[in-house]
Amino acid sequence: MIDEKAICGARNNADWYEAVFATHGLKYHRSDHAFIAEDAPPPYYSALTTVSPKFDDALLSDLGKRAEDFGGAIYLKDSFCRLSIDRVWCDVLFDASWIWRAPRQATFPKGWAILDDHRELCLWEDAWKRNGSPTDWHMFPEAFLAREDVTFIGKKETDRFAAGCIANLSDDCIGFSNFFTESSSAEVYADAADAVTALGYDLPVVGYDSGAILEFAHWAGFESVGNLRVLMTENTKL
Repeated sequence: MIDEKAICGARNNADWYEAVFATHGLKYHRSDHAFIAEDAPPPYYSALTTVSPKFDDALLSDLGKRAEDFGGAIYLKDSFCRLSIDRVWCDVLFDASWIWRAPRQATFPKGWAILDDHRELCLWEDAWKRNGSPTDWHMFPEAFLAREDVTFIGKKETDRFAAGCIANLSDDCIGFSNFFTESSSAEVYADAADAVTALGYDLPVVGYDSGAILEFAHWAGFESVGNLRVLMTENTKL
């Protein structure tokens, strides 16, 4: 039985993918079952992410045809652990849990703020890359700041960001993703989650995490509501 809260998280994650692809001018399409990239995805993004446990296998054939142009490995986000690994000839890159926290009252933690300046966004991205997400891509161009459904949040210390995260708004929840910190602690994670809540939408906060960060999420009041996994396959195997 798939928890509706996990489905909520998966759909919000697809909304975030849509924001990323649209901002970068990349083609994609969405169905009732999945988000599918038509152009090669940016680093750390899957070519397919499912949004329903009622996954249509025909989408794999569609993806396989498009993937011939992508080159290299293809990543698939199996949001409910429903894809047959034998069917798609995949390796499991990592496992994670969908997380969900009920609406609550919160104020912005001390030192945290919303980004609304391009220079600040560049500093934020530098810190995001430095703290676990290295890439040569310019992942977060200035156009993101004009989106009403995306908010960049950070904790700045002198001339750098010591922690940060992204909130993305859906109709029934708000997503909490891309968390980073210079000092790994549950308190910093909880502050980031409270900053997302403090945006004032009175919606549950959703996301996914694994390992020690998942333990931080539980400490911050999130519950695990389902499992997902990211799969990797060579494009010739689809």
